[in-house]
Amino acid sequence: MFDHPFQWGSKRTGPDVARLGGKYSDEWHRQHLRDPRAVVPESVMPGYPWLDEQRINGKAIARHMKGLRLIGVPYSDADIETATALVDGKTGMDAVVAYLQVLGTMADLKPGVDYRE
Repeated sequence: MFDHPFQWGSKRTGPDVARLGGKYSDEWHRQHLRDPRAVVPESVMPGYPWLDEQRINGKAIARHMKGLRLIGVPYSDADIETATALVDGKTGMDAVVAYLQVLGTMADLKPGVDYRE
């Protein structure tokens, strides 16, 4: 919803992950991101093992959130103020897994409704 710029029609390679959240465990995602073929033998996805060592910079996240708020993302002052503490000690792997786990979980979709129309 808050992708800027919105990527209608951009080439995508890989499965649709729009409703992936909660389908697999955090550990499954971690293993898949480190070595995709160890979990899905036919995968062509590259591995991202360095995400385990990549530390999140909380101050940079807060600055980024302030910038996104300028273009319409509804972050509150409290969201921005607590961001640094919330990501303290987290890695890139933690961030990507958290992101994957919320995909498709925030929309209130009604069964049987075709939202493509």
